[in-house]
Amino acid sequence: MEAEISKAIKAVYQQDPTVVGVMVADDSGLCLASDGGIPEEAAGLFASIVARSHVVLPPGPNQSDDATPVVQIEAGQFVILVKQALSVTMGIVKDKAKGRSA
Repeated sequence: MEAEISKAIKAVYQQDPTVVGVMVADDSGLCLASDGGIPEEAAGLFASIVARSHVVLPPGPNQSDDATPVVQIEAGQFVILVKQALSVTMGIVKDKAKGRSA
């Protein structure tokens, strides 16, 4: 599982040059992997955010991963995306300044 998580994190960075940090947590909020300076303590927060999003938009029967909520938090030049897929939660931190043309 560790190799799969590392591969997924690497793919996130390759797909989007604005990504500066990635965290993966289990459904209990335990940090499975963290990269880019995201503190491990944030894992529980990310898992909690996803759990609370299901209060607002509850998952339906036979719902695919594509239909689960993505929570976006904006703070200055940074955007944090949090999403649950299967039994893990992924937090992705992006730097909007890296996406601007020079």
